[in-house]
Amino acid sequence: MVQYIRFLRTPQSDVGKKAIDISAVVAVTTDLGDAFFSEDVELLADVVEANSPHGVLYSQTIKWQASTRALKFAVHCPGKYLSRPVRLHVTTKETETASQALEIPKILDVWSCVFLLSDKQRTDPIVERRIALSNRSVVRMWEETGDSIARHIWDASLGFLVYFAHALSTSPIDGMSLLVSLFKSSKLVKCDLLLTDLEDAQEILASNIRCAAPVAGSTVRSEVLDWASSLDDSSNANYDLILVSDCIYNPDSSLHLVETLRQLATRTPETVILVGFKRRHTEDDLFFARMRTANFDILETLKIPLPYIDTDQDVDRPTAEFFTYKMGTRPQNDS
Repeated sequence: MVQYIRFLRTPQSDVGKKAIDISAVVAVTTDLGDAFFSEDVELLADVVEANSPHGVLYSQTIKWQASTRALKFAVHCPGKYLSRPVRLHVTTKETETASQALEIPKILDVWSCVFLLSDKQRTDPIVERRIALSNRSVVRMWEETGDSIARHIWDASLGFLVYFAHALSTSPIDGMSLLVSLFKSSKLVKCDLLLTDLEDAQEILASNIRCAAPVAGSTVRSEVLDWASSLDDSSNANYDLILVSDCIYNPDSSLHLVETLRQLATRTPETVILVGFKRRHTEDDLFFARMRTANFDILETLKIPLPYIDTDQDVDRPTAEFFTYKMGTRPQNDS
């Protein structure tokens, strides 16, 4: 499985006479936090100058022991850096090697938000992840800390990064021709991107929008969307592409998700819907049965292997699965 270094408690400084102790608590875990990394691994805790992502002021090795639930540590930073704004970056040597090779790491590193070493307050409970892509661009994503499964990066989002890297390359792979056609038609070169989630996710969405760098002529914004509520009839927006990432698992909410997709596709029948997920339960199939009932046709499917470390937790190599849909033309009561 992909492993994530996660702050359970964000950094806090304690200023001494000659040194500054920066304490924090991390875990190495899966995207849902339901299993902890079952091998020993050396972590690197780097104190990085805020305005210089490669300006490591101080580095310290800490050891994660197999199946630990939490690792409390303190970095003993020299006092001469007291006035510096910094970030605490927790990573591994293998992670840094993968990033330099423009590959998604098997263990994802984590960056704290900026803080002054002289400030004794604990840093804000949000963190950043950075992933270098094969086209040499870097995707920056903010997420919340803690052990909740909400408002975190899940595995399918990594699959989406690989998917789009292939679709935008000169040699896309089979199973993504509809997306490639959209790119070639220039519909997605300059576009308006709408991110949707529930009300409690709007703050972290806003953080991600602030660090986004859309191309000239494109826009990014967010909006509250509760699948259980009817769509606003006054909205006449037409969407060329709808992305659904790791949203299908709850049998109750997937019923409302399918209905929301049906309403959107009814307004714009040519809308392409790309569903990406990592299979977790047999109940996942209920979403696809409901999509068939709602008159959606599967036009393409694709499986993309995810980065993983072969541990005794893994039965099969994890993959992100992608299903490309369009609204069908058959009468809805046909089987």
